[in-house]
Amino acid sequence: MKAFWLTSGLVLCTSVLPAQQHFIRYDLAGENVSYFKVKKQGDTVAVSVIPISKTKRINLQLVNAANSYQHRIIYISKEEPPEAIVIPGLGSNPAQQLVGGLTSIDPEQFRQTDISKSGGDNKSVDRNAETSQQRAAKMAFTRQYNEFAAAFSQWSKAVLFEQNCEVLWKDLAELRYTLQAPATEIKKVAIEKTTAVFPGSAENPSLILLNDQAVQLKTSLAAVNAKYSLLFSSYGSFAGLDIESAFADSLMKVAESSVNRIKIQTAMGQVSSPDALISRIAELYRQIRNDQYSRLTPMEINRKTIMAEIDFIPVIDSVTARAIQLGPQDTIRRIVPIFKKEPLRFRNTFGFSFVSYAESRWHYFVRPDSVIARETADQFQPVIVTYLHFYAPRDKGFRWGGTFGAGIPVGGDNAKLNIMLGLSTFLGKNDPVCITAGVTGAQIKKLSGWKTGDKVGFTQLTSNDYTSVYRTGFFLALTFNPANLNMKD
Repeated sequence: MKAFWLTSGLVLCTSVLPAQQHFIRYDLAGENVSYFKVKKQGDTVAVSVIPISKTKRINLQLVNAANSYQHRIIYISKEEPPEAIVIPGLGSNPAQQLVGGLTSIDPEQFRQTDISKSGGDNKSVDRNAETSQQRAAKMAFTRQYNEFAAAFSQWSKAVLFEQNCEVLWKDLAELRYTLQAPATEIKKVAIEKTTAVFPGSAENPSLILLNDQAVQLKTSLAAVNAKYSLLFSSYGSFAGLDIESAFADSLMKVAESSVNRIKIQTAMGQVSSPDALISRIAELYRQIRNDQYSRLTPMEINRKTIMAEIDFIPVIDSVTARAIQLGPQDTIRRIVPIFKKEPLRFRNTFGFSFVSYAESRWHYFVRPDSVIARETADQFQPVIVTYLHFYAPRDKGFRWGGTFGAGIPVGGDNAKLNIMLGLSTFLGKNDPVCITAGVTGAQIKKLSGWKTGDKVGFTQLTSNDYTSVYRTGFFLALTFNPANLNMKD
């Protein structure tokens, strides 16, 4: 009756206890796979395999997975147990190439005396002989050129800012769509790069949209054109006033070359308004800072599942996709192995075993002086065996289980059935080879009524001097599963 109540209590406890929860953690940056069991109060402990028989809920935790990707899980299953996509790197800053291509203008202010300098075969009028109109024209040209040089310098800074925005946008896009760096590093690099272009954005991201340099490119371009028109008009008045100046001619060529450079770059699309870029930068910067880089998704795993293919599909607009050469069709695939401990399995194996009994290790005989003596006999006896194994197969770690079987000795006088009970371990894919050790029991012959040293009146021992008794010994066996030995894989 006590046994009944004990059994009933165990069944009731098993039914009310919550099922164990396990999860698989996959770090995309390091491509590390770990297995954990959830204990009470959110505590976790690392495990080597997932026990399918005890687990009802299995989750996949993706670490360092940005929200810029959707994922799809494809399970790979087999009847038998089982045996990285490069994201473009961080961009470099091409702004120096643009600056080197611009016509450089010395921002130092020119003086009227520079315009009045003579050189070569110049037949300019001596300064002392200048009329008031000539002097006023030179002063106007000097002023107009200095204003043009200041406007061009402002335009160059605006262009450099626009190029820095272009580089920053691509860098932030590549950071958000990379799967090869941890989240902490991505966030850190994004803040450093953005702060370099937009100071103070680390503490206040809204400063990106409030930056007033976005409109400077438009206004500075209009100012350059306006100042060049005034400069050209001022320079054109030299001919009517009979003014000749090699230095003024040189400055006018520099101004003309600078304006032509602006026209070429504008026509080729190398210079555009950074308004749209700044909006994209602000959005990417916000997304990177707010991304969690961790997600939890349920998995459907059974005993045949050997791995999971995870496809990461980028969620990206066409403009950004062209910039970093990553399109919605560029799916990134990662493989996550699933190491499991399956439910209890029963399996038969056949082979041979070596058994040893204490009584079989000695051979008794009568010496010539009629005294019973003994000598060493068989240390073990080969036995043909068949076993029934009960164990939980696992894809990783030491595989072992219980064994029950029987065997018939090969030759000898003790050709009795051996009953065996022990522990087994399994080798090879799909467990084709088994090594077993344990205890065995059989009926053997034992010397009865006599012992070594007794003096007898006969010359040899007969079967009447032995009796059959049941004894236990130990065994070591090597057995095989013939069906699995022929598996091709």
